[in-house]
Amino acid sequence: MGTGAWLSEVSSLRALRGAMARRFLLKLKRATHRAPVELIVPTARRMLVVAPHMDDEVIPCGGTLILLAEQGAEIHVTFATDSSAGLRSAEAAAQLIALRRSEAQQVSELIGYATNELGFPDGQLHRHEAMLTKRLTEQIARLEPEIIFCPFPADAHSDHMSCAAAVARAAIQAESGAAILAYEVWTPLRPRDRGPPFAIRLYRSQMEDRDHAAAALGLNRFRGLPHSVAFAEAFFRGSPKEFSRLTSLLDQL
Repeated sequence: MGTGAWLSEVSSLRALRGAMARRFLLKLKRATHRAPVELIVPTARRMLVVAPHMDDEVIPCGGTLILLAEQGAEIHVTFATDSSAGLRSAEAAAQLIALRRSEAQQVSELIGYATNELGFPDGQLHRHEAMLTKRLTEQIARLEPEIIFCPFPADAHSDHMSCAAAVARAAIQAESGAAILAYEVWTPLRPRDRGPPFAIRLYRSQMEDRDHAAAALGLNRFRGLPHSVAFAEAFFRGSPKEFSRLTSLLDQL
């Protein structure tokens, strides 16, 4: 195959993937845009937060977790990956994992929640969805949370998409009656619920190249405008069956 033919094939594949992604987002919009938007303050005795990486628990829903902790809720946070940023150097990856683990411990002590690490390779969750689903199924069955927080299926990071898909399957397999609140990190979503809003600045290693705190705060301010509150965090709320229908669209990509 000549170079020109190879470039043409790559271009065609990219165009096809782009078309499929647009179709996926359109289906998600059709499935969610008619849902009424409510301002709520979630309440629960026990909840589970599934975060792809250490910091994904506070960027999208740190304020809500603080409010729930103040209510006396039992909060469990599970980090799906080792948060190594996929570094090729084993030594550098180990140093980063230790640093982020230390930062996560500071945040957990500040807000008041228990943490659990599954340790799958950062950036490679799509290769481990079956085992991730199994581990989450076991955890959901054991904890019986009333609320499960996880990424929205269309969040623009493959680890986040894999987390959403795994949570959907795990909640069904565990026969959970929890409400699933899907949060936004990299991609704003069409929310169903908005809860009041941070501890992201304690993740200093993640603040060096971009100001997550300022970005999240600006989005929280914007989310609060329609409801005349200073800050709000956005979630798509659904039952395990409803959330499973949404995440099933990922299999069409």
